[in-house]
Amino acid sequence: MEEEGEKIHDPKKAFSVKKSLKKVWHFLWEEESVASYTAFIIIAFVLLKFAVFPGVLLVTGYSDIAAVVSGSMHHDALTDHTFYDWLEFNGFNKSEVENWPYLNGLNVGDVIAVKKVPASEIHVGDVILFYSSRGQIIHRVMYVKKIGNDYFYTTKGDANPMIMSLEKDIPYREVRGKLVAKVPYLGWPKVIFSKLVPF
Repeated sequence: MEEEGEKIHDPKKAFSVKKSLKKVWHFLWEEESVASYTAFIIIAFVLLKFAVFPGVLLVTGYSDIAAVVSGSMHHDALTDHTFYDWLEFNGFNKSEVENWPYLNGLNVGDVIAVKKVPASEIHVGDVILFYSSRGQIIHRVMYVKKIGNDYFYTTKGDANPMIMSLEKDIPYREVRGKLVAKVPYLGWPKVIFSKLVPF
């Protein structure tokens, strides 16, 4: 006689669960359809956003992780004008610029990690992450201003022709951190997901 609460092993039920899991696996990894690709992208996005990225933040001490979803930091032939010519026109020293981090910019689909550092350790040429009314901004610091004990930063996307009004005099408290690492391609699920479901 079965004791109360004892589980009865049902081979048919176990087989049914196993069969269902195989169908899901086949749908996600082997089937070539719009539905399977869409489901895969959504699952990858959810796992990255709610499991992988928070885990990395916890282990590493980074302050934020973000996917690059715009081309404002991308370098190509046009960037000679929007980046180097702009810098020269605005009086930046060429030898100083050559020592800036991430001088080749960022590509759409890169994932970047930023770390909160003291305000005085964010310098001209560093790449920072902050959030504005238009969402996340990952741009390079062009000017640093100190008023009393407070720091303010003005940024510009390397590929942008000018500084936008929303990136002028950003207070330190709104800066999520300074770019310390990047991984190419890992951000593509978010890029694709943001096109499917704009937010």
